Amino acid sequence: MNREVGPMSSEELLARAAHLYYVLGLTQKEVADRLGVPRIKAHRILAMARQRGIVRIHIDAPSSSRLALEAALAKAYGLSLVSVVPSDHSEEVSLSEVIGQCAAPIVAPLIKDEMTVAVSWGLTLKAMANVIEPASHVRLNIVPLIGSLSRSSSINRYEAVTVLAQRLGAECYYMPTPIFCDSVEARQAIGSQPIVADVIKAAVNADLAIVSIGGDNSSSVRAAGNLEEADFKSVKNAGAIGNYLGHFIDRNGNLVDHEINRRVVGVTPEASMEIPNRIMVAGGPTKVEALKICLHRNWITGLITDESTAAALVA
Repeated sequence: MNREVGPMSSEELLARAAHLYYVLGLTQKEVADRLGVPRIKAHRILAMARQRGIVRIHIDAPSSSRLALEAALAKAYGLSLVSVVPSDHSEEVSLSEVIGQCAAPIVAPLIKDEMTVAVSWGLTLKAMANVIEPASHVRLNIVPLIGSLSRSSSINRYEAVTVLAQRLGAECYYMPTPIFCDSVEARQAIGSQPIVADVIKAAVNADLAIVSIGGDNSSSVRAAGNLEEADFKSVKNAGAIGNYLGHFIDRNGNLVDHEINRRVVGVTPEASMEIPNRIMVAGGPTKVEALKICLHRNWITGLITDESTAAALVA
């Protein structure tokens, strides 16, 4: 029976749909009937409820194969923290979002009162920030590792710093610059401004870094409008196999000798090593080679990734 509800706010709609599906056990068709919407819309509402953290699912059933991969990764790369999560994903929830959502309960206990946490950006970290357990920390500071402005409004899909600070009751610092300036001269001018220099200094002096990485297609920086296609093709032709903290790296773990790397606003991979605890949250086949570089160069101290990526890293 169709029991259409009256007008509701977006949050109320998501919460009601989640209650009907996850608590009462109704099918998606029954949820759609209760809400008076098409079934496909009910499906999208439930997916959005997960993405916004209204629904948080924790599966407490350790896999022996994943535990073995965690042990192998820790031994091979000397990592202090390793967590391997399922690789299963769907058209609605990408692998990056799966890894981010699974990372939230692992990262949350690492964040304490009176800490400074430095955060990069990307779809994975935004998914993590969306679902991390809300808290009210004392004198917690969240600072960005790289610039965040873009010509495209889609940057909001990737920007994790603001959401993470809001959910943790933290003071949020901003770096009001693009990741890539239009010229080296512009980068020098922007980098000399106290508002930017102070945030970069705070990031380098942080207690904890939560980072992600761009693979050989650098899809996030391109999709967010941070990087022109001509620049991407040029730096890839120069030997780039991915980007870490906005800086393009080659197969030897060196920064590619390209102008784009001299236009980046933010902390360099080498400078980030001043941060004592550096947790990488990333996975997927396009990122394996770049992740290996990070591991071999000791740029990270911990890794949260998916099962397929973990297997490739220890192969």
